[in-house]
Amino acid sequence: MVALPFGVTGTNLALPLVRKEFGSSLAALSWTLSGYSIVMAAFTMLGGTIASRIGTRRTFRIGVTTLIVGTAVCIAASNTPILITGRVVQALGGSLIVPASVTVALVGWPESRRAFAIGIWTAAFPLGSATAPTISWALIDAGSWRWIFVTPLVLAVGALAGSFLLPREDRYSPTAPVPIPDLIGMVVGTAAAGLMALALVQGRAWGWTSVGTLTAGLVAVALVPVFVWRSRSHPRPFLPARLFEVPSFRVANIANVSVSAIGIAVWLIWPLVLRSWHYSAWGVGLAMSPTPCITTFGAVMSGRLVRRYGYRPLLILGAVILVVGNLWLMLNVHRTPAYWVHLFPGLVLIGAGMGLLYSPLNAAGLIDLDRADFATGNAAFNTGRSLSGAVGIAGVVATLGEVGDPLAGYRRGYGLLTAMAVVSFIALTVMW
Repeated sequence: MVALPFGVTGTNLALPLVRKEFGSSLAALSWTLSGYSIVMAAFTMLGGTIASRIGTRRTFRIGVTTLIVGTAVCIAASNTPILITGRVVQALGGSLIVPASVTVALVGWPESRRAFAIGIWTAAFPLGSATAPTISWALIDAGSWRWIFVTPLVLAVGALAGSFLLPREDRYSPTAPVPIPDLIGMVVGTAAAGLMALALVQGRAWGWTSVGTLTAGLVAVALVPVFVWRSRSHPRPFLPARLFEVPSFRVANIANVSVSAIGIAVWLIWPLVLRSWHYSAWGVGLAMSPTPCITTFGAVMSGRLVRRYGYRPLLILGAVILVVGNLWLMLNVHRTPAYWVHLFPGLVLIGAGMGLLYSPLNAAGLIDLDRADFATGNAAFNTGRSLSGAVGIAGVVATLGEVGDPLAGYRRGYGLLTAMAVVSFIALTVMW
């Protein structure tokens, strides 16, 4: 799990350098991020099914091996399409790793300690995110952007070797194979998210009223009711609609959409702002490190805080802080470098907000489910997290644009993220 953030955060950080080397547009390069998120969303549910059928240990090994192959492709990429291909292969590996790893991590934990166990498991991602910026930029400073993929490659090889220390008897799989999920629903849901991202990313280049943009957007909207119908009618839906009848699961997933979009998309803006201030590669990574460090601390402490204060107060506080952090960045980003006055407070606030939201939201969405639905609910939650991340990236790319005043684009991007944070606050305050 720690290796996955390096591929996410590191790719975001390297986009300005990749863009310069390949001569690609920001819209084209954004598919290294959106494509990764969409593929993760599409195959995580299927990955959980595969784990139940062939065993979590074997699934974990296949996932890590696939991740290694995808990372090697990224390192050797000579153009944007090959880099996107490598990212897609990485996502395929991640979609197998995530459901297999959470099942193993929860074995042996009693019911009363489930929230703490989930907090430890989810802390692996922000832990990787905390170290990824500085390490990635140090590697870039020492060589090139390709070096950012060396760290996840080494970690993945280590994880593959460590997997052979797991018990030979795979005790983490159910005795009866889980049925294959709705493949048609998977295709429809993935297509809806992909076409919406395409319309947002290419809208400025194609024209917002062009045939291509309107067609992609309208087809995406038309697929949504089809997806909802499949989710309600299929015995093994891609996203199980019946779980959304559980109030905590429903509200946590609604808030998760905006929180996850912010958590992924904001990493696209920060490197662009800092590079416009002429920060060095090392300086960019160091400057952004407060957010993941604070988020990691919050993720680790979330289990203890939940036991003392409960989910709702903690999540509402996190949403408020997230709104304030994005609003601060929108109002205070300037063309003249002023890191400690303009950027640093926003980084701290967003780190604190995400720390109070990231792990507790995942736990809150699962805590009231039956144990038999736990793996399905977790896969559904992370599917929503990946889909919303892809749409969030596309939305920010659309607001930034390729031409015009960059400062105005940054403010529009932060404004969009502020609106998303407000959505999470409303969901947690009104609907809980």
